[in-house]
Amino acid sequence: MALSPGWRVFASFPMNRYVVLWKAVRSSGFPLFPWGHCPWRGTGSLLDPKMKAFLEENTEVTSNGSLTPEIRLRLLTPRCKFWWERADLWPLRDPYWAIYWPGGQALSRYLLDNPDLVRGKSVLDIGSGCGATAIAAKMSGALRILANDIDPNIKSECF
Repeated sequence: MALSPGWRVFASFPMNRYVVLWKAVRSSGFPLFPWGHCPWRGTGSLLDPKMKAFLEENTEVTSNGSLTPEIRLRLLTPRCKFWWERADLWPLRDPYWAIYWPGGQALSRYLLDNPDLVRGKSVLDIGSGCGATAIAAKMSGALRILANDIDPNIKSECF
């Protein structure tokens, strides 16, 4: 799909520029879920049971120290084993999904503070990482959310 002039790079502030992605998807005429529903809804966790056990053992559920204390996430923290290990000892690629990055915190906070931006709408969270922005969209009243990331170990989630 070629990018049309309606798509903008939103590197500048104020933060409401992040909403350009939603407006671009909405105005493109391309439905977020062309089949009318999320294909994975109701199937439960998409994670392999071994992967789920590994994540539960090596990450921590926390809401401390972020811009969104109302969202609890499973993250890599200083109390976790692999925080202190060399990267080549990790059994998986770099766990970008296990860090609540500042950009994701800012966008999540913005959605929570401005729920009218997503209320009743479909949201596509590209490069979702830990999924916080998708969670914030759900908490703000979005009807359909697809959280997508490129990490082959973490599947896209739809809720």
